[in-house]
Amino acid sequence: WTTAGAQIQVFMKMALQENKAKSSQNNNFNAIRVPFSLEMVKNNPSNLNINCGSNPGLCGKTALQLLDAFIDRAAERGLLIMLDNHRITPGGGISELWYNNEYPESQVISLWQWNVFAIDLKNEPHDSASWGNSNAATDWNKAAERIINSLSSFPGLFFVEGIEWGNRLENVAQFPINTGNASLNNRVIYSPHCYGPSVYDRPEFNTQDFPNNLDGIYMAKYGFIVNQTGHPVVVGEWGGRAEVGSRDMAWNQWYVEWLRSKCITNNLLIILEYTIHIYQFYWCLNPNSADTGGLLEDDWLTPIPRKINLTNRAQPNPTKFQPQNGQICITAGAFPEAHCRVGGGQVTTGAPGSTTTTVHAGATSTTTKAPTTTVHAGPTTSPPGPSTTTTVVQGENGSPVKQYTLRISNGYPSTVCSVQFKPNASIKDKWNLEEVSSGLYRTPSWMTIAPGAVSDQA
Repeated sequence: WTTAGAQIQVFMKMALQENKAKSSQNNNFNAIRVPFSLEMVKNNPSNLNINCGSNPGLCGKTALQLLDAFIDRAAERGLLIMLDNHRITPGGGISELWYNNEYPESQVISLWQWNVFAIDLKNEPHDSASWGNSNAATDWNKAAERIINSLSSFPGLFFVEGIEWGNRLENVAQFPINTGNASLNNRVIYSPHCYGPSVYDRPEFNTQDFPNNLDGIYMAKYGFIVNQTGHPVVVGEWGGRAEVGSRDMAWNQWYVEWLRSKCITNNLLIILEYTIHIYQFYWCLNPNSADTGGLLEDDWLTPIPRKINLTNRAQPNPTKFQPQNGQICITAGAFPEAHCRVGGGQVTTGAPGSTTTTVHAGATSTTTKAPTTTVHAGPTTSPPGPSTTTTVVQGENGSPVKQYTLRISNGYPSTVCSVQFKPNASIKDKWNLEEVSSGLYRTPSWMTIAPGAVSDQA
């Protein structure tokens, strides 16, 4: 999800409230896209509109100090931050290109200075912006390559939007982002923006076969990228008014199902050797965005149920992050659509009189070791991440009820807190397991597994 506006005081109003931070986690949000302006970074103003009564610790701070505080508060609540180079000046419109006479490309690069999980290099290139290999002054893809190479020490992900206000990436087929460095290329995320009729009433929204006619249009613009290039596609902005019964609501509902069906909700982002399910970024949190409204009512406090339902439908089980004892504990996310998953539950023959069942814990690969099958939850590279298997043992006192033992081994370099899994059997007594959704369970958050350790949960 994302906050709106190019000035820091807009999103500081909400994000530092404890109940809102908890609400964001309860509603399956795990990341925030934070817009900023280059002018704010360059000038770092201090005459900010801060309510000192409500936020005494923020009084007198500069804009960059407030942004640092925002990032720290989000981290305390398990929320990732992506910074978005949204505008050159806070009061102006969105620039066509990534630079202008006052802010040349070299200065744009020099103003990036944060250590966050991802950076969105330029918000919505449009009009004169091009994608190809013919004009260094307008080819946004070539500029993105130069910027990424200049920021090679940044350890996170690089989000690259399309042209035509972010939504056209069809030229990726011929001109994919190529920095000349495999490690940097592997951290490139293509990030289109997409909206329905409440933002811009395009001709394709006014046909008899709307919204089903949109499939071919969106596949041509960016839907092909995952299969053709192997790079994730994370929608950087989507949303709208979504009024009940409106064409905009029809678009929003169709778009969620389209993302799910095309497995675009299931992007696997490898961060610090973990597989992270982030889904997409919804625009926006605050209610004063003129063309979309927000996730909150005009009181800035009350979530709008119909919009929360849309985001929860889009990705009901994102990866969760929890600071604990100086470490970040990661709970694996789960794919919302079974056909998008790699691997899955299987039953194989174990010792006489017993059965070994593999459970699906958001796997990205499978390996087989006789006589059991193990599904790895985590990266496709070694060492493997947490894996889960269940073993059926004899029932107690001759009872036909079977007792399952869940064995979780941590192959990650960091402590793991909680694991989600989907067993191949019906669980009648889940004991201390949390049922996330139908058939999907999560081990308790207090269960921690050190690197290289094994935990058995009977």
